[in-house]
Amino acid sequence: MKERSWGKFWNFWELRAMVVLTPAVQILLILFGHKRKSSHNLMLRIVVWSSYLTSDSFTTVALGVLSNKLAQVREKTGGHLDINDQLLAFWSPLLLLLFGHCLSLAVQTSATAYIIFIAWTNTCLSYLSSVMALVGFIKYGERVCALWMASHDKLKRSMLPPPDPSPNYPRFMEEYTLKQDEGYYVVADKVIEDQVPEGVCSSGDDPSSAIDSQDIGKAYGLLQMFKCLFVELILSHDEKNISKSIFKVMDYEKAFRIVEIELGFIDDMLHTKAMVLYTKQGLSLRMFTFSSTLLVLVLFSLAEKSPRRKFDLFITYLLLAVIVFFETYSILMLVSSDWSDVWLCKRNKSSALRRPVISVRLPRQPRWSHSIAQFSLLSFCTKERPLVCHNMLEFLKINKDLEKYHYTLHEDMSGKIRKWIFGHVEEELRNVEEKHMSVPMDIQKSLAQLLDDYHIPLAKWGTEGDLDQVVLTWHIATELLYYSDQERESVNNNIWVSKLLSRYMFYLLVMYPSMLPSVIGEIRLRDTFAEAFKFFKDHRIPNSESNREPHQWIKNLVINRGKRNEMNLYLRQASKMLLRVRTEVRPTQVKGGKKSKSVLFDGCSIVAVFEEMKVGMKWETIAKFWTKILMYAASQCRGDSHARQLRRGGELLTHVWLLMAHFGLTDHFKMTQGQAIAQLILR
Repeated sequence: MKERSWGKFWNFWELRAMVVLTPAVQILLILFGHKRKSSHNLMLRIVVWSSYLTSDSFTTVALGVLSNKLAQVREKTGGHLDINDQLLAFWSPLLLLLFGHCLSLAVQTSATAYIIFIAWTNTCLSYLSSVMALVGFIKYGERVCALWMASHDKLKRSMLPPPDPSPNYPRFMEEYTLKQDEGYYVVADKVIEDQVPEGVCSSGDDPSSAIDSQDIGKAYGLLQMFKCLFVELILSHDEKNISKSIFKVMDYEKAFRIVEIELGFIDDMLHTKAMVLYTKQGLSLRMFTFSSTLLVLVLFSLAEKSPRRKFDLFITYLLLAVIVFFETYSILMLVSSDWSDVWLCKRNKSSALRRPVISVRLPRQPRWSHSIAQFSLLSFCTKERPLVCHNMLEFLKINKDLEKYHYTLHEDMSGKIRKWIFGHVEEELRNVEEKHMSVPMDIQKSLAQLLDDYHIPLAKWGTEGDLDQVVLTWHIATELLYYSDQERESVNNNIWVSKLLSRYMFYLLVMYPSMLPSVIGEIRLRDTFAEAFKFFKDHRIPNSESNREPHQWIKNLVINRGKRNEMNLYLRQASKMLLRVRTEVRPTQVKGGKKSKSVLFDGCSIVAVFEEMKVGMKWETIAKFWTKILMYAASQCRGDSHARQLRRGGELLTHVWLLMAHFGLTDHFKMTQGQAIAQLILR
């Protein structure tokens, strides 16, 4: 009896539970899905990713269970379905509309069509099901089309200019020869062509949004030229000159704001339905789906009430209400985006339309995380913030990856760091224009020249080797120097800049090495970690309490975890312990041809060079050193790698890369066509 009762219970609730959970998961996606581009939070990404997978599975399984249940009912009743079963069939197009991916398009639409077919009864409910099935198919089509248009190959083809056969050279030479034969002195002179970026528009007469709308229009116009960088295409010198002339008159705040808006557009193009929705056809279809779902809700409410299960009726109204809410929310998101400002500007819409649009807008969402990730080798290797349940995580073999996320911190992207970077980009532009330097710069020569300018030739050996080696070596040196001068950070801005950029570049090396020009970066990083772990395990921190291992001392400090000074005291003790190792002989000479690629004590060797320098000059040198590394790494990272990071909260490196591109400081400008055309001058 118990088995029968449990069987009936499961038979009744399995479908209803999955149908209720599908909109619940969709609500999570609505609330958190758009936040991915403005947050580095790992848990947020896991929740969104899990919701996508879960909701799609619920939809597919629910449709399968529903079709099987209705087929069994038809077989038992000889093809007759009662009003409750017809109501269940009505759920199929609602589930189709709520969620789905292009890979399951054929399966889920076929299942929905099959359910509607077997439940067709020429009633109002059957016709409403057909309307909702059409709406669901349109929504599915939007997803498929958006994914197709955002694919790398399609996006690249859409950005290629039309084939240019060039001016008719044989005809030009024929005319040239003819005029010479007639006795004219003929000269082929050049006529310079000018280009103007499209899309830059006025903001209308609404002062409340004038500045932002102007920036959005300017960013969109520049984007039409520079979006090709994300698919590894190159630009002309005309486009470089246009962009330079615009950015040269900007301050750092506006320049970074323009770049931020451009990257927001790119993120929408790659990871949302923007390229489908912001067209005449897309807007028309969105209005059709909205009005259709609203109409179905009204007609279903007004339809003749036949006896139905109250709970099933409640689920139906819930699904319809959620769908109408999603449609309404999506329209509000449309009018609240930067794309709507562009749409209004391009059509020179007056305030009569602009004001109602602004009045219904949702609060503008952040375009990226506005944060800079930080990762410290000293903190990671001393385990000063141990993971909870470390033994269990180690047993599951996930402790190493989770530890990396655990030790990743974030600093706000303040105006100070934007101003610092912008000033050095401008300085680099002056050097290129005045000294005719190459673009991109030779990083080894540039770093060596910086050390020569500050009279530190003994540290030039630290600029040799691959970029990952330089980043790792100088990060160790910067960490050790920082804990020696930490108390002066509040009065010396260069200390803060050096620590921020050092830990950020090291974070990229640890978490996203594909964004850096690296040869054996992972091997060198693992070997350095291994040597640091071994060093801190073998040595004990001298303190008044005891000669415990560092790990045991940390456990005692964790009790007072809120006391930041105690943690800093521990890290200072750890840095002093490293600096006690004598480094007169270069570590590479001691290792010889051994397999280890660790550079732990190479970093310690660099510290010795800076010890006798004045604090101000020391940290000015290191801050400029890291800025050059940041700019070089940004210029060398591929456009598609930058694009991938946009949905993870964005990276400072990407903003610096696009800013440098606007100043012409990358190697994406190699085309010369369009600067001049020839015309005949007769004398």
